[in-house]
Parts: sequence; structure tokens; C-alpha cells
Amino acid sequence: MDTFLTFFFRGVVLLFTIASTFLAVYSIQNKWRLRNVRISWRNGKMGGYPLFSTVFLLLITILFVISFRVNGSERLILFGAYFWIGCMWFISSYLASKHYITDYGIVKNINDPSQTIPWYQVMDYVETRDGSGHQYTFSYNLDNGSYNQLKILIPASRHKAFKKIVSYKLEKRFEGQSLPDIDLKRLQEE
Repeated sequence: MDTFLTFFFRGVVLLFTIASTFLAVYSIQNKWRLRNVRISWRNGKMGGYPLFSTVFLLLITILFVISFRVNGSERLILFGAYFWIGCMWFISSYLASKHYITDYGIVKNINDPSQTIPWYQVMDYVETRDGSGHQYTFSYNLDNGSYNQLKILIPASRHKAFKKIVSYKLEKRFEGQSLPDIDLKRLQEE
């Protein structure tokens, strides 16, 4: 039974090693596919870095050092696999948590197409001041005719450049458009 469990857990570690490598390669390919990136910034929870993958990587490093001092190089391959998993997880989550503003649109998460909006789909946007920057809420239409919103926090250091891009891409489209006259009394009566 003990050899079966050892074999099973090593198989699971191997499976996670392969899966995390594929996820990191997928994220890197998505990053390379982005064209004409004007600005980007980190958006993780720990100073711009992703929380869980960073903590996992630090924990594995600490455990490896402790294990190496106590047991020597007995479990070096196993810790190497865990370290590799942590590195691949960090790479994929780091790239996915970055926000990219391109000539073609806003990419909030490179691994999730639903969080990417082309400029031509943006119908309206609202800017509000947040404690650590500016919150933008973009309303955009989907291909099926429905509408959705994307909220994105712009750090103060990137706000001026972001505002310039938004004004260039959207203000020209919105110029000359006015709100329709709405008879509020008639709406209330209905």
C-alpha cells in the first residue's frame, strides 16, 4: 500500500508539473500575441504580484532549505518539481494579472477573452476617483446584442497616459453625440 501511495503522489506531482508548464506557455504565447501595447501595469495583491503563487513559491523555497539542511539531498527531485510548479504558476498568474492597453483595446486578463474589449465595442465609460488611483467602468456591447461592463483600476502613475489613450480612442467617436430628450413626467405616469 505504501508503494502505491508513493507512486500515486509522484504521478500527481508529475501531472501538476506538466499542467503548470502548459499554462505558463499558454500565458507567454498570449502575451507575445499582443500587438501595439501602449501601457501596462501589474495588478496583483502583493505589491503588484499575484498573492497565492507568490506565497506558494516562498513557502516551497523555505521548506526546501529546511529539508535540505535536515535530510540532505534525499528529496531534491520532489522539491525541484514543486519549485518548478510554483515558478510556472507564478509566471502564468503574473502575466494574467497584468493589464494591457493596446491600440486595439483593453486587455484585463490575457487568458480570459471575456475580459478583453476592443475599442469599437465601447459604448460609454465613467471615471471615478479611487484611493489608489482612478476607477474606469466601460460599458460595451457584445456580439449577441447585449451589454456588459468592465471595471478597471488605473494606478496614479499610469492615469495620465491612460486618459490620453482613452481620449484619443473614444472622445472622437462620442463628439457630437447628445443624450436624447426624455420626458420624465410621461415615464413616471406609465
